[in-house]
Amino acid sequence: MTQDEIIKLVEDNGLTLHGDIEHFAELVAQHEREACLKIAESMSLTDANMNKTWRTGCRDVAEAIRARGQA
Repeated sequence: MTQDEIIKLVEDNGLTLHGDIEHFAELVAQHEREACLKIAESMSLTDANMNKTWRTGCRDVAEAIRARGQA
């Protein structure tokens, strides 16, 4: 995340970095999971010339990221 994204995340959620560090850390982790999930999903759907194992692996990664976010 960029510094600007972090500041926006803090402001959008009414947080202070000094008092809400655990909540802030969870929001950052959630943001990063969502970004990684987008990449994994897009990689599993793109180029039809990609090998089936690669696409399946990307889908597996996306499922694992989703599961991690629900735990």
